[in-house]
Amino acid sequence: MKTYQNEHVMVNVECGIHLLQQTWTGIPTSENFRDGSLAIMALAKRHLIKRWSINLQQLRMFNPVDIHWFIQQWLPQSNPGLPQQVRVAVILTDLNQFSKLGADMVIRASTSLNEQCSSRYFIDDNESRQWLLRNT
Repeated sequence: MKTYQNEHVMVNVECGIHLLQQTWTGIPTSENFRDGSLAIMALAKRHLIKRWSINLQQLRMFNPVDIHWFIQQWLPQSNPGLPQQVRVAVILTDLNQFSKLGADMVIRASTSLNEQCSSRYFIDDNESRQWLLRNT
């Protein structure tokens, strides 16, 4: 079910399997990035998300200022209240994609706050879904 959308992100939540899927497109404005990030975290907390899919295949880039805000403010404030064992799949067009730089920074910051968080990069959405749904 589609639960949130703005010009640059669409978010779906599958409640029964605690899966949140976000798909980013274009070059998000700071307002869309921050509003989307806040909405995503509210949904993640409400639905006790344990599986997170971040599709960046249609993203052109994130603004470095927004990535800094995300790491310095959003992550530390949002981390409490989430399940400890979270899986994050990041889907790229290819593994050398420029947007991987921002994703790398976010993933490193996330795992420093939650050592039980596991993450992987994929270029295939079906493969990422299989990994997310695999029992741990």
